[in-house]
Amino acid sequence: MLNGLLNIGKTALGASQAWISVTGSNIANADTEGYSRRYVDQRDAGTITAKPGGESLGVNAQQIMRFFDAFLERSYVRQSTNSSRWKEQDMILSSVENLFNESNRAGISSSLDKFFKGWQDLTQLPDDNAYRESLLSQADNLSDMFSSTAAGLKAIQNEMDVSIKQSVDRINALSRGIADLNRQITTNTVDGVSNPNALLDQRDQMVRELASLVDVETIDNGKGNFTVQLTTGQPLVQGQNVNVLEVMGPRSESHLSVGSAYKGSIEFQGTDNHEYTVDIVTGGKAGDVPPPSFRVSLDGGKTWLRDENGKEMRFEITDTDGDGKVDPVQVKNLKISFTATDNFTVGDQFDIVPMSGLYWIEPTRGPQNVTPQTFFDGSENKNRVTGGKLTSYFTVRDDNCGRYLDELNAVASSLIWEVNRLHSQGTGTEMLNYAQGSQKVQSTQQPLGSPQAIMPYADRLQSGNVNIFFYDKTTGEFRNTDTGSNTLDFSSITPPGTVNFDPAHHTLQDVCNVINSSFPDASAPGLNMLKATIQDGKLLIEANPACNVSFAMGVDSTGLMAALGINTFFTGDSATNMAVSSQLHSNVNLIAAGAVNGQNQANKGDNVTATAIGELASKKVTVSTTWKTVSNQSIGEYYATLVTTVGADKRLAKTNAEYHKALATDLEDRVTSVTGVNLDEEMSNLIKFQHSYTAAAKLITTADQMLQTLLGLKQ
Repeated sequence: MLNGLLNIGKTALGASQAWISVTGSNIANADTEGYSRRYVDQRDAGTITAKPGGESLGVNAQQIMRFFDAFLERSYVRQSTNSSRWKEQDMILSSVENLFNESNRAGISSSLDKFFKGWQDLTQLPDDNAYRESLLSQADNLSDMFSSTAAGLKAIQNEMDVSIKQSVDRINALSRGIADLNRQITTNTVDGVSNPNALLDQRDQMVRELASLVDVETIDNGKGNFTVQLTTGQPLVQGQNVNVLEVMGPRSESHLSVGSAYKGSIEFQGTDNHEYTVDIVTGGKAGDVPPPSFRVSLDGGKTWLRDENGKEMRFEITDTDGDGKVDPVQVKNLKISFTATDNFTVGDQFDIVPMSGLYWIEPTRGPQNVTPQTFFDGSENKNRVTGGKLTSYFTVRDDNCGRYLDELNAVASSLIWEVNRLHSQGTGTEMLNYAQGSQKVQSTQQPLGSPQAIMPYADRLQSGNVNIFFYDKTTGEFRNTDTGSNTLDFSSITPPGTVNFDPAHHTLQDVCNVINSSFPDASAPGLNMLKATIQDGKLLIEANPACNVSFAMGVDSTGLMAALGINTFFTGDSATNMAVSSQLHSNVNLIAAGAVNGQNQANKGDNVTATAIGELASKKVTVSTTWKTVSNQSIGEYYATLVTTVGADKRLAKTNAEYHKALATDLEDRVTSVTGVNLDEEMSNLIKFQHSYTAAAKLITTADQMLQTLLGLKQ
């Protein structure tokens, strides 16, 4: 009995010492990030059978444990990844919004107003060079505003690329760190005896940091059997094994149908913020009649590109030269071709990722695309990464900045087209001696309206006629052609053998040939009043010096001259490359304020073209982006809608950031209530276990005195 009392006292003394030590550790680490409050796993040491009843063997301090709720921690990790994503996205979109903020500085909207005001002013004095110079200044400023805004968006996209690379490097480092901790935890865990609490805390902290970068979930089967995987199921850490993420691309992949004999691959040039899915819908060989064809989706096959009439677009695979090479096809921002010309099979698909993307690497299966993807309806691809800062970087780069840049380019493209469409049919105070086209056609032997021609504004071309008028350079009098016609005559081109231009059949070479034959000089038989050549894919029209004429562009119902950049005000086709024609800067008299009238005269003081361009300020025009076409707004109204969209996206990000922060904070508070150190509670425990220690010591002293008394009886 007395020995039992001594043993009870000894074990109680040891347990109290353990508790005091743990309490001291808790107090010392009260402010240590990631520290989980410790406690002693204390259990009854059992009893032995003895009279007058079971005799206790004391207490066992089994092991030191940590307060931890796995369910709460997993819940917090899931929520914190959303909080990190939206907080980062909100911060970045503030910088994006500043690009469109005109409250403290002049921007595109005010520059547009001044540009159209410049044309309206020119209508008052069409021949005044001061007004013309002022107009050029306003146009230059507008072009600079478009290009600087586009450059700002691209700069943010480049910053996102840097952040993406840094985040992926950190994710891989954390994954390796967690795998190493799993190894150490396995080594240092002895069931029921020893728990590597510090290592477990470190692992939890790494998982939290990992979740702030990318959405992950964990599976803990004890010891080092701990798995971290993307929420889409791809494991990053399995015990001590690691699968890394990698930034790759641009790249393409082939997904051939069962039984396909196609041996080639897809190729592309250009960049875009959308992934392209190319689906073969008509099989065969390039050059067949009809040729093979494909359709294109920019949202993984949910929808397919359609034309302005809502019809699904089909792109033909051709080999015009018969040289065994597929003709490149312009599809949105990419030039697409194939490396083999035959055995195209219905159902063959090819994926194009024309920008850098995020890939999960598994050695036996190859890279798997997990790049965050936002569809046109605003929903996100749930089979891809959707959380963490990494998602915010991709979303800002591809969806936000990519969409804004697409719309900004669409506004600029529409402005360029509408102004050039009118200007190309007008005339200045001087006639033209030559007109250099500013738009390049990649394939001069392909119909200009086909995707194979690869030229800006090909989709704007229409069937119709083009008129050019001639004037004696000495007298300025109108000069008629030998045929009495001032219209380009395409009847010699078969098919279709019609007088009018047809974008579905006529090539740039056809246009060049027709210009060289349509205007025979009535005063000099055998001479054509114009000479046209193609230089690096651009059309050059020159007055024949032997005919002593200059020329003026007239009514063009086709849009051909505007599309080729002949007698146009702007060059370029987007916000990035928009500029005022250098020919106009060299000679302001070529600014087309007037037009050739019904009497074949271009009168001084005429303002018909300037008036029409000035009216574009309020005219409803067509603005087409990758995912929509709007025809019920003016250029200024469409741009205002874009600015509103940017602001709405920023507000949405802020709202989501606040919402998810509130949820994450609540869960963090609940986790802290379990794992956090309360100094008042620890001080109370310290006093309690100090008393326990004193009591245990007193028990030993008492047992010793009883034993001494018992031994004294013998004397």
